[in-house]
Amino acid sequence: MYIPSYKEEPFEWYKEMRSENPIVRSGNAVYLFKNNDIVKILSDYRNFSSQFRDLLGSEMINLMNTKTSPSILILDPPRHTELRNLVSDAFTPMIINSYEDKIRKIASDLVDNIRKNDRVDIVNELSTPLPIAVISEMLGVPEKDFSLLKEWSDKLATSLGREPDIKTQYEMADYFYQMIDRKHNRDNIISRLSSVELDGKKLTDQDIAGFSILLLVAGNETTTNLITNMILSISENMDIYNNIIKNPSIISSVVEETLRFRSPVQSTRRYSKIDTEINGIPVYKNDFLVLYLGSANRDEDIYKKPEVFDPYREHKRHIAFGNGIHFCLGAPLARLEARIAIEELSRKVRSFEIENPSPDNRLDSDIMYGFNKLYMKIHD
Repeated sequence: MYIPSYKEEPFEWYKEMRSENPIVRSGNAVYLFKNNDIVKILSDYRNFSSQFRDLLGSEMINLMNTKTSPSILILDPPRHTELRNLVSDAFTPMIINSYEDKIRKIASDLVDNIRKNDRVDIVNELSTPLPIAVISEMLGVPEKDFSLLKEWSDKLATSLGREPDIKTQYEMADYFYQMIDRKHNRDNIISRLSSVELDGKKLTDQDIAGFSILLLVAGNETTTNLITNMILSISENMDIYNNIIKNPSIISSVVEETLRFRSPVQSTRRYSKIDTEINGIPVYKNDFLVLYLGSANRDEDIYKKPEVFDPYREHKRHIAFGNGIHFCLGAPLARLEARIAIEELSRKVRSFEIENPSPDNRLDSDIMYGFNKLYMKIHD
């Protein structure tokens, strides 16, 4: 089956597949493109598992688990439920919202720097430094190490869907072990994770290191892509930006439409624990299921004119953050950062245009959708 390379826009291909081949088998992999099919699978963890380590050899499992516990992304209940309940206590909406002033200060300073130039790379001047500074602040990472964590995060993000980058995971785990201090209640996520307890159970150091790595990578890469994709989408219809300046309350709708229109995460995986079929296509036990979230979010059966970026549309539901028990724990933080980024940009920059984005600047990933560089010309 033809699959576009990371340098190609996937959206026309999605449209063609939804129309002609909404479910495709190729070897032991099954590719799905329709919203309802994908939502059904994401909602059924009993039959469609995230626990891919079950399919790995014992040597690889031991290698991956030496330094950290398995990520909640690749766990099923009951362990998934136990871990998620524990980390949720350190990642509540109240805690997330308590960072709003800090996020706004970081975003404001970044936009001030942007305005000093007529032409800037918005990825490296806003979309990247904002989330890395925020997530590092939340984890208690000193500013001198921001670039190091960004380097690690990029390596792990690039390895998604490929051979696991064990070396980088080990380096990150060792770094976070040094930050785990169960004797002092410092005001950061790692300290909170060290102290949370539920039904007499606490997180191990391996659990905390593993979640810190997940939080860094997911909280950095996804939000970077969301902010970049939002600015690009707005630039294609500057009337939306003019409306944002007049009425900032619509920014939340712009964020949601970006998540639908250019989802930062384009696909996710599951594997089947049973022999079954989906709309007449056989699915066998241990088959890999590739679920195209980016296609589901443009499904004509769900959205009117899905190829149009329309923050005013009535139907705003999407699955950019997944669905079911693995719905993204960091979704409120990503939404908050993206909203504040556009609030500060629209408050200080009256007009801009984005240079035609080069395919060569697309991320080297068939899972993440975003850019390494995106140039903005400021007209003030």
